[in-house]
Amino acid sequence: MGFAEFWEARIPRFKQDEEDVWQSLWRGSISEFLATAIFVFLGTGSVLAAQARLGGESINVPSLTLISLAHGFAIMILVYAIGEVSGGHINPAITWALLITNKLSILRAACYIASQLGGAIVGSAVLSSLRPNQYQFNLGCHQIDPLLTPAQGLWTEVVLTFIFVFIVFATAVSPFAGKMAPLSGSEYGPGKLAPFAIGMTIMCLHTVGIPMTGASMNPARSFGPAMVAGGNCWNNHWVYWLGPILGSTIAAFTCQSIFLSHLRALSLVFDITRGRKGENPVQNGGSDKDGFSSLQESHELSETN
Repeated sequence: MGFAEFWEARIPRFKQDEEDVWQSLWRGSISEFLATAIFVFLGTGSVLAAQARLGGESINVPSLTLISLAHGFAIMILVYAIGEVSGGHINPAITWALLITNKLSILRAACYIASQLGGAIVGSAVLSSLRPNQYQFNLGCHQIDPLLTPAQGLWTEVVLTFIFVFIVFATAVSPFAGKMAPLSGSEYGPGKLAPFAIGMTIMCLHTVGIPMTGASMNPARSFGPAMVAGGNCWNNHWVYWLGPILGSTIAAFTCQSIFLSHLRALSLVFDITRGRKGENPVQNGGSDKDGFSSLQESHELSETN
C-alpha cells in the first residue's frame, strides 16, 4: 500500500453506503438523543440530590459516593439499553474517537453529536422544570476547583478522558474484547460485560475527578446544564470541550496501534496467552479454524474501504 492509499484508508468517509441508510441513522440518532437526555437527567439529578440533602454545594464523602454511583450506573444501564442500536456512545468524545479511527462516517458522527447535545439540553431542561424553587443550584454544572488553574483543570480532563476512552476501546471496540473468556470456552467475556466495565470506570473516575473538575469527560454532560442554567456554568467551559477531545484523540490513536492493528501478530499473542499456540484460533468462545483469519479479512477490508 502506497503513501496515498495509506492515508486514504484512514480518512473517514462522509457516508458509508451500506451502514448509513436512513432507517439506521434515525434510529441511532434518536437512541443517542434519548440516552443522553436520561444520562444528564440522572447525573445532574444526583448532584442536586447531594447538594440538597448532603450539605449544600460542598463536596463530602457521602455526596461524592452518591454522584459517582449515579453516573457510573446510569452509563452502564444506558449502554446496555441502546448498545445494539447505536453503539451506546452517549458522549461526543466517544463519537469523535470512533470517527478519527475511521469506524464511523462523518455523517453518522455529526448526527450522533447533534443528538447528544440536544438530548443533554432536554435532560437538563426537564430536571430544571421539576426541581423545587428553593433549590437554586446550578443543575450540576461542572466547575474547576478554585485551587486549580484552568490549565490544571484542562489536563485533569485530558487524563480522565484518556483512561475512559482507553477502557471503551479495550472492552468494546477491540475485536479481541469478547475472546477473554474463561478457559472453559464460555462465550461470555469482557465483550458481553463491556457496559459493566465502562460504567465502573466512570464511577471510579468520578471519585477522583469530582473534587477537581467535576469529572466531565463528556462535552454533552457539561453543555446541557450550561445551556439551561447559564451564569457561572459557562466559566472555563472551553476546558470541558478541549480536555475530553484531546484525551479521546490520544486514547483513540493509542488503542488503534495496540488493539486494532496487526491482527495477525495479535492473534498469535492471544493464542499463546490462552495456551493454544499451534492450535486453530477460536471465535466467540468456540472452535473455528477460520476465526481470526475472517477477523483479519474483515478488518483489512474496513481499512481499505
